Formats: sequence, C-alpha cells, structure tokens
Amino acid sequence: MNFFDLCRVCFDGICRGVMACIRFIGALIRLTYRQWWVVLIVLAAVLTCVNIYTRKDNRIYKVDAVAILNGPTVELAQEKIKRLSLSVSPKINADQNMVELLGLPYDDVKHISHLQTFRVIDCLHDSVADYIDYDRKSSPLDTVCVQMPNRLCIQYRTKTPQNTEIIEQAILNYLNSDPAMQAAFNTKSTVLNREVEFAKNQIEKLDSLTTAFYFEQGTGLQAQGARAKEGIVLGRREIKLFPGEVHGEFKRYQHLAYLQTFCTAPVVLEDHFTIHPAAVNGRQKMNIIGLLIGWLLGCVIAALVENRKAIIFWLKQ
Repeated sequence: MNFFDLCRVCFDGICRGVMACIRFIGALIRLTYRQWWVVLIVLAAVLTCVNIYTRKDNRIYKVDAVAILNGPTVELAQEKIKRLSLSVSPKINADQNMVELLGLPYDDVKHISHLQTFRVIDCLHDSVADYIDYDRKSSPLDTVCVQMPNRLCIQYRTKTPQNTEIIEQAILNYLNSDPAMQAAFNTKSTVLNREVEFAKNQIEKLDSLTTAFYFEQGTGLQAQGARAKEGIVLGRREIKLFPGEVHGEFKRYQHLAYLQTFCTAPVVLEDHFTIHPAAVNGRQKMNIIGLLIGWLLGCVIAALVENRKAIIFWLKQ
C-alpha cells in the first residue's frame, strides 16, 4: 500500500463515519416524529428540572483572585490550599473541616466548593501577569510563556457571592498564620530590606563620584573643567559622571521599593476576589444542554415504548 492508497482508505473511512452519523440522526428524527408525545413529555420534564436547578437562589458563581507570594513558593502555597480543598465538606471530622480551618460559621462556608489553584503566566518576561492558565496547559519548562514563581490564582465556587469579603479575609488569615509561610516570609522580608538599602547606598556612592571634585564650591575646579562626551576632563584626569549607572541603580531601587510595598504578609492579593458575572449553571446554557439531553432521553424512552412487545417477549423467554 502506497501513500495514495492510505489517503484513500482514510478518506473512505471518514466518509463512512459521517454517513453513519447522518443516518443515526435521521433515525432519531423519524423516531421523534412517530412517538412525538413521549419525546415531548420527557423534554418538558427535563426542562422543568433544569429551570428549578437554575433558579436565582441556586446559581453558582466562580470567584477568584491573583495572590502575590512574598517568600513562600508556589508549591508550598498549593499544598496549604490543597488542605482546604480536601476539607470543603464540613461534615468530616472537626479538626479537618473548613469551618475549623477558616474559623467561620457553617452558614458562611456551606456553599463553597471546587476550591483550586491555577498558575499565572508571564509572556513578556516583565514580571507582570499576562493571563491565568485556567486550562492547565502551561508547562514549567516553557521559556516563552513562563509560569510566574510568585503569583498564584485562587478560585472557588459559591452560591452566596455576597460573602466574598468574609471568605477572602478568612483564606488570607489561614495562609498567613501558617508557620512555614511565616518563616519563608521573614527570610524574604529581610533580604528585600537589605537589597533596598544596598541600592540606595549605591546611588549615593555613584552620585558622590560626580560631585567630589567638580561640584564642590570654592575649589576653582569648575572653571578648569571641560565637558567630555561621558564626563568631565580636569587637566589630564577624566572624572566620569556615571549617568547610565546612576539611572540603572535608581530604576533598580524603584523596583525594589515597589516590591517592598507589597511585602507586608506571606500572601497578599493584587486585588480583591472578583465574582465572574456568568453563573456556572446559567439558565441559558443549561436550557440548551437540557434540550439536547431531554431529546436523547426521550428518544431512548420512545424506542422502548415502540418495541415494548418485543422486549416483553424477550424477557419471557
């Protein structure tokens, strides 16, 4: 078999599969026409159940936020949140349920479900989050879409989005009170404070090199100096102004100072928890799914009704 024969066999197989699907759908349509009253009753029952399930007080919403990790690794934070996700049901033993871990009453946490984490991706390598990997398709070995080592998305589902602020504070208190998280934060805070102080001292030292001779008043060196391309020439000596180095150190100091403003706890949020406006069990989406499921279920029941005599005869044998 050559390549052309292989392509022809594959094409014939695809055509047979498509025609089989068309014939199957046609058979369902004919069955629906013959037993329309059965399909209609089943469809009405399924849509009634769907509309009861998607009533306003039973709608489920996704709530998430991007957390900044000051010291703790992403793996450590995921391990701590995993303990919460395993204790979503408050019906297990008292020392492991979410009521005890979050310190909230049962009414505030009974509707929480699907507590999970997602990696945050940086595409431009500028330490700014670009998107959240909800599909979990990113790889830790990817050098283009990099998984950020200090960002983590926390998401849960709830029927009571009005309690978002209470749940947010409880989750932060749970994470920030953990001893391992606190130890990592203390190390990070100490190193960051030293880096900020070092950058500040470097700026002052570089700036002093440009002022020690030329900018001192009363030395008479101002009149003797001549400007060069990258500094000042005094006789045979050239004094560099280091404009690039000073600016680079200042940008580094500015970045470190920005990080220091967020380094107040092991876990802080870039913004508060945000509620997704589209419900997980939205009425429009669930009605479409209900129509499909109801039609297929109605066709199955219609086929049983239509062949009831043959089925009863087979059961009597």
